[in-house]
Amino acid sequence: MENTPDLPRIIAGTLHRVLEDSDLRTIFRYRHNWHRFYTFLFLTGIRPADMAMLTSRSLARGRNVIGYYRQTTGKYVEVSVPPDLLDVFPMEMPQDQPLFPVLHSDVEDDDHRADQLNEKLGQPAEFLEALLAAAGRPAASLIAFRMTFDHGIKEGNEAFPRALIARLTDPLEIMDMPQS
Repeated sequence: MENTPDLPRIIAGTLHRVLEDSDLRTIFRYRHNWHRFYTFLFLTGIRPADMAMLTSRSLARGRNVIGYYRQTTGKYVEVSVPPDLLDVFPMEMPQDQPLFPVLHSDVEDDDHRADQLNEKLGQPAEFLEALLAAAGRPAASLIAFRMTFDHGIKEGNEAFPRALIARLTDPLEIMDMPQS
């Protein structure tokens, strides 16, 4: 076919879904290489690409806030977080140190940065699918953490993510799995 435009890749709607208790139990049962990243996605509702670009400058510890510019709109957003969530990062970090260095992109060009981010985010996305598949659960995308966070808030339970993760992660088992 001539002059056929490049169309965006379509992702099945079932991947973008609210995670159920059994999904979350599977994801947070073990400490693995992506545990911290998944925890931050789940407890903040921040989009995966935005989370990957956070640096230590994004942390406002005194106000218990993560501030960042959305990758899609450039709009500045602040998200309130529990104080202990920020404690996982050292107090004395260089100001522009990425919070998730393996996912961070230093590319200046927006198009190339987006391509690099998508490629890097494939690692935790594939691991998430593998975790769920191993437990016989349906596949889910990284956006599912945001959808689950939003669903809990819409249900009127602002403590939902913290209470649920506490219930699901006790006791934690260590899962030493290399990142691909």
